[in-house]
Amino acid sequence: MGANMHIERLALAAAGLAVSIALLATTPAMADEVSTYGGRCRNNPGAGRAFTQDYYVYFDTNSSRIKPDGQERIEYVHGLATGKQAGQICLFGKSSKTGDEAANARLARKRAANVAHAFEALGWPRSKIVIVPEGEAWGWLNEALTSDSEDDRRVRMRLSF
Repeated sequence: MGANMHIERLALAAAGLAVSIALLATTPAMADEVSTYGGRCRNNPGAGRAFTQDYYVYFDTNSSRIKPDGQERIEYVHGLATGKQAGQICLFGKSSKTGDEAANARLARKRAANVAHAFEALGWPRSKIVIVPEGEAWGWLNEALTSDSEDDRRVRMRLSF
């Protein structure tokens, strides 16, 4: 093999490693996640791992309005949080891969804030809500992945002790 072939293989291996690292970096960690509001999601599943499931509220494209089925999910999670005496409700806002990255980040924050307001309206203390905006779903791949998936337009809810 020539020197050019070795260089091409090395470049491909480096690109593959970079993509693998980026994918690992976007995987949600079960550790403290710092919000832009200074709070922390402790991700503490509690004794017997009582809080290991995530719950979702989905949104229409370019919207932060909570739909009726989303309100039902919020009420369900509020009941769980109250009944199991959760210490926190952590909210992770997302937006789709289409459109302007900065606008999508603002939309992700607005979605999470609206879900937080819905929990407050149900009586959950604001001091026990942590908002962690995640911004665009796979935003770094927006050149290759430009679909507008419902899974990207969501707020993930997680309970923590």
